[in-house]
Amino acid sequence: MARLRQWLRCALPGLVLLGVGMATAGAAPYSEPLERSDWQLTEEEATCRIQQTVRHGGTLRFEARPGLLTAVFWQAPYAMPAGVTPRLRTGAPEWLRPATQSPLDLRLQAHDDRLFRVPQGSAQLLKARLLAGHDVRIDFPDGDDSVHFRGIRFALRARDFRACYGGQDAPAASPDGGALDRWSVYFETGSHRLDPEAREVLERAARILTATETPRVRVVGWTDAAGPLEINRPLSRNRAEVVRQALVEAGLPAAGVEIEAPGVDPAADGARQASRRSDIWWLDSGDADAGDAPVADTEGSEGRVPGPVPDPAAPSATPAW
Repeated sequence: MARLRQWLRCALPGLVLLGVGMATAGAAPYSEPLERSDWQLTEEEATCRIQQTVRHGGTLRFEARPGLLTAVFWQAPYAMPAGVTPRLRTGAPEWLRPATQSPLDLRLQAHDDRLFRVPQGSAQLLKARLLAGHDVRIDFPDGDDSVHFRGIRFALRARDFRACYGGQDAPAASPDGGALDRWSVYFETGSHRLDPEAREVLERAARILTATETPRVRVVGWTDAAGPLEINRPLSRNRAEVVRQALVEAGLPAAGVEIEAPGVDPAADGARQASRRSDIWWLDSGDADAGDAPVADTEGSEGRVPGPVPDPAAPSATPAW
């Protein structure tokens, strides 16, 4: 027993120090070594993405889909508590100072418990900072952890990103200025009834739209090319109206949901299942932060993409947060 007490007296200070070290380990942002801090380009089902992933810190990605404005998301490494708004900041690393762009400091918007969106009015501002070589830090809203994304190679990959989405055709009835998001609700032949799969899509869209103060939405109903026009045109309206009604019942203001019923989908070829649908276009969120560059992306400084950014001799540990 005496030996045990003696061992505890010797070991306890070390255990206390170890505990303190573990408690403060979260103060340093999660980050990757400079040689692994690259941006990856992916293309999947007409969606182009450029993204950087940090172990334990999640993924920061830019996403372009036909008919939509370029969106920026942070996918958290795990589910976050409801109602949180993670903080995003940018800063020029030490080797790049004095910075040519002022830093950003903003709050992300929740898409779901793991996906958070940069406010659309700030998406192009963030892109301009990354093109200038800035780094990005996102603070986890449920604790002291944070993640550090490096912008050093963003300008190089951005050229391929623009080439990816620049050759895509926009869907029929796409808004001229681009939209924030789009969902498609599908129907059976000759029907405008909502099946369980359609209701699931509507619930997902309504959850995002009702979290916005005054969303403006357009619902466009379509049919396939089978059957006469005098049947297809009313059917396309019925499909748009039933989706509009479901959105209103979910809590969207009726005045903010408009409908269109063009009839047959221009891409239809006979009884094409993909044409029997209603498209829900999220036009804007009704606030000053919603609108920015159109789908073609005026991009500001991206029209003049800088040359390759030189690698620093060593990673910068202290960006200007």
